[in-house]
Amino acid sequence: MNDNDIITYCKPGLQKKRFQKLKNGALKIHFEIDLHGKTLAEANDFLDMHIPSLLEKNCNCGLIIHGKGYNSGPGGPKLKSFVQSYLIEHKDTLGFHSASPKDGGTGALYVLFKKHKEEENEKSI
Repeated sequence: MNDNDIITYCKPGLQKKRFQKLKNGALKIHFEIDLHGKTLAEANDFLDMHIPSLLEKNCNCGLIIHGKGYNSGPGGPKLKSFVQSYLIEHKDTLGFHSASPKDGGTGALYVLFKKHKEEENEKSI
């Protein structure tokens, strides 16, 4: 992977129209996470800490800025690759796509997570 590669992922079952809106940056952005300057371990901890609280608030669509990895050396953009793998493995990820140039281009991703319904125990009370 290089700094200008577009990355994209769509979980089976996500409606094509909704994914197309995500790709075009046409969905409302509820959050922005900037991982610039973080190590892979710091980025992992940051995402592990912040994504659950965002999802609790039903902030399911946002922008994750990972940078283009210009200073990553011959191995390519490490943070970009990490974020891609992290999101694919995350159980609530529905899809993601490299952002449009106005939102960071190939240095950022539009991300869509599952909406969380109210806790079952709250409904039964």
